[in-house]
Amino acid sequence: MFVLEAKTERLVAALLAVLMAATRVHHFGIGSVAPDASTAVFFLAGLLLASPLWFVLFSVLAVILDAFALGIAGVADACMTPGYWLLFAGYLALWYAGRLGRRIERLDVSQGLRLLLLAVAGTALFFLLSNVGYYFGGGFDESMGAAEYVRRVQRYFPYYFIVTLAYAAAGVAVFAIAARLRAGGRMAAR
Repeated sequence: MFVLEAKTERLVAALLAVLMAATRVHHFGIGSVAPDASTAVFFLAGLLLASPLWFVLFSVLAVILDAFALGIAGVADACMTPGYWLLFAGYLALWYAGRLGRRIERLDVSQGLRLLLLAVAGTALFFLLSNVGYYFGGGFDESMGAAEYVRRVQRYFPYYFIVTLAYAAAGVAVFAIAARLRAGGRMAAR
């Protein structure tokens, strides 16, 4: 179901890149258009874009946007630690969760729930991996215990969860509507 023609795939990739660029510069959407869509972008890229090369290109885009945020936009570098690179293992988990959703042949309630579970699992794994990277890379393993760190960061998970699911649901809805309109247009042309 989630297979696109080459031209449409490039358009979707460009739209996902614009979405990431428009929302990534400031954390939690403060001072920007909307909350950071990066997690959903990686999930949707796995779901909608055929080539694994897109994962690499979106990863490069994320690094460029972060460099811009730090160097030009003046965003604080508190999150830039040696553990930063573990973000990309988390993004890979999101991309792979989306990839598993490509096998869905029709979007009904059962398959919609499957897609939801994939997005939830990918988001949870992203959150875990990114926080493990921040914990060890930021030196928190030396300054506080793991239980204290978990207690402090667990409050952010609902935010990642809701934002990722909202963007992903919107992306899937747009895809489903476009597919229905395209199918209707083909029926009318006959």
